[in-house]
Amino acid sequence: MYHNLFRIPLLAAVMAVILAACAAPTPTPAAEQPTATQAPTQAPAATAIPPTNTPRPTATPVVLGTVAGRIAFRSTRSGSDNIWVMNGDGSGLTNLTQTGHNESPAWSPDGTRIAWCRLAGQNFEIYVMNADGSDQTNLSNNPSGDCFPSWSPDGTQIIFASDRDGNAEIYVMNSDGSGQTRLTNNPAQDDQPSWSRDGKQIVFGSDREGQNDIYVMNADGSNQTSLTNLGVGVAPVPMWSPDGTKIVFQCQCGGTYVMNADGSGQTNLVINGGQADWSPDGRQIIFSSDRDGNIELYVMNADGSNVMRLTDNSAEDYSADWSP
Repeated sequence: MYHNLFRIPLLAAVMAVILAACAAPTPTPAAEQPTATQAPTQAPAATAIPPTNTPRPTATPVVLGTVAGRIAFRSTRSGSDNIWVMNGDGSGLTNLTQTGHNESPAWSPDGTRIAWCRLAGQNFEIYVMNADGSDQTNLSNNPSGDCFPSWSPDGTQIIFASDRDGNAEIYVMNSDGSGQTRLTNNPAQDDQPSWSRDGKQIVFGSDREGQNDIYVMNADGSNQTSLTNLGVGVAPVPMWSPDGTKIVFQCQCGGTYVMNADGSGQTNLVINGGQADWSPDGRQIIFSSDRDGNIELYVMNADGSNVMRLTDNSAEDYSADWSP
């Protein structure tokens, strides 16, 4: 898990290591389909003078996919880690945070606001802003590290991780920052929470059994139960499907996985896949990958088929969250 985020900005380095490990040669699952095929380069036109050197072919542009809705994501394309938004076709690309180190964007259920965490001094804080980047407000206001926000389905509360009591635990607060309350109390590291779409449960990552795994609990912190035991650990950032029946997560053993809400049916959807999120209708999954040389955003069907690349930039694009 990314526990070092609470002190220094190491998520980019961890992400790169995980994706590099996932890139090792592995049989490709049957469900995964290739990205769109590039059109062949057209041969250069003949000239009156006999050529003495072979002409250099024209570079073929990357063919990008398009999806519906808006996407918030973290990118280094401005020279530092900032929160960007774009439409599903790549238009409307906007840097919302402009300065500093920013990550983990999360849309509010009504799509009007975005919560995220920003490095303030030596610690991360939970901030919220309007969808256009205006009215940026520090919600957590705590000298310890706070990160990984996730909204309740009705938009009245936000869960997050904090190390204010000595180690990373899951907390909840009202959407205005008031009423901050701890939900977990374990000597291990508990972080990266995600609220179920019906508001009744929360999934989160924890190393309480000696390795990184995914747990689920009721919204009040009761009935904490392990869902995974893969033996090699996960870098979870688990996300519920819109219908609440499935959870997508990232595994250090090789790619983006999906499982049923009770932990059964764990399936590797795509090799060399990173942090992921669902489309509002649950038919597609957006994820990050460095399969083409650097970390970009991709989308696939919920069964792992029809993989398409969404971004094409020399910087790193990841930690995507799909608007409602």
